[in-house]
Amino acid sequence: MPSQEITICGKVYSIKPVSSSVPMEEVATLVNAKMNELSKAKSKTSMVDVAVLTALNLGHELIELKQGKESDDKQLNQCLDGMIQKLNKSLDVIEKKRV
Repeated sequence: MPSQEITICGKVYSIKPVSSSVPMEEVATLVNAKMNELSKAKSKTSMVDVAVLTALNLGHELIELKQGKESDDKQLNQCLDGMIQKLNKSLDVIEKKRV
């Protein structure tokens, strides 16, 4: 993939996208918005500190999303297991009636 330019907090970065499934412009827009939000809230904070706080906030959101997905997957698996057990019981009843 060719490198592309994105702008975050007024600074232009030349990057190589790691995935074609998520546009880097979208990622840059998210990071830029989060950094602007934090820099306004903490006006005397250095840009390095804003970048670290942004990384922590985005990391926290990512972990919450992963945990939510894992929880959803677990619930789905439990539901499917329950349905499979009910189907197996129904099949057993049908088989016994045939004999």
